[in-house]
Amino acid sequence: MPPTLNKDYDKLICIGDSLTQHGWDVTKQGWVAQLARTYLRRLDIINRGFSGFNSRWAKIVIPRTIPTPVEGSVRPRLVTIFYGSNDAQYAGMKCHVPLDEFKANIIDIVNVFRSPGSELYSPGTRVILITQPPVGDRLYAHSSVLQGKPVDRRKETSEPYAEAVREAARELRVPCVDLWTAMEAKIKARQNQGTPSEFEGYEDYLWDGLHLNDNGNNLLFKLLMETITANFPELIPDSMPFIIPPFHDFADPEELIRMLDSR
Repeated sequence: MPPTLNKDYDKLICIGDSLTQHGWDVTKQGWVAQLARTYLRRLDIINRGFSGFNSRWAKIVIPRTIPTPVEGSVRPRLVTIFYGSNDAQYAGMKCHVPLDEFKANIIDIVNVFRSPGSELYSPGTRVILITQPPVGDRLYAHSSVLQGKPVDRRKETSEPYAEAVREAARELRVPCVDLWTAMEAKIKARQNQGTPSEFEGYEDYLWDGLHLNDNGNNLLFKLLMETITANFPELIPDSMPFIIPPFHDFADPEELIRMLDSR
């Protein structure tokens, strides 16, 4: 009898820009790498983060980089969508996307998985939006000089993009991990304590004023797991069985085969 267990696992797909692409970086406690460790043997974690990309380009690449579901195939159990940092570049720069278009793009990306007319329609897929972190202006300017790049964004003009993500989440009734607000609260608490800081405290969470360091990745991972627990209890890792049973659960190869074929 041929094997009956699908050889592939259900997916957790992380969609975004460099903040998602760099989420694999274990040297900085990458949040996507932490998801892979947490869901080991339960879900496959797929990273579809593309450095430098904005929401406009995301609408082009997402249908081309995520397999179209077919009947009986594996499916994405959860999708995270994490844009805004590049969209908020200054107007006239390559990555800039006007605010109204950005919000519409986020809604369109969610509907890639929720609209019955979409080739990637997956009604059982859960979606979580993530706001980008605040720009640490002084640290980002310092890092840009060291890298020989112009300063192309700042906190003040980036903040409305975080609010657009919150608005989209409310309109779509999907959860939102508000990384911007959480990080700002922690940085302001440090500032209120009068702790000396060359870069206003943003170096605690961002290594260059834009991208997450160890603390930033740990914060995002914590917030994401809290959001999953509160909204999607069926995706709490400890409530999900291993796809392949632990070795101590079967006595011999025949029992292992029976267990797999019964799933």
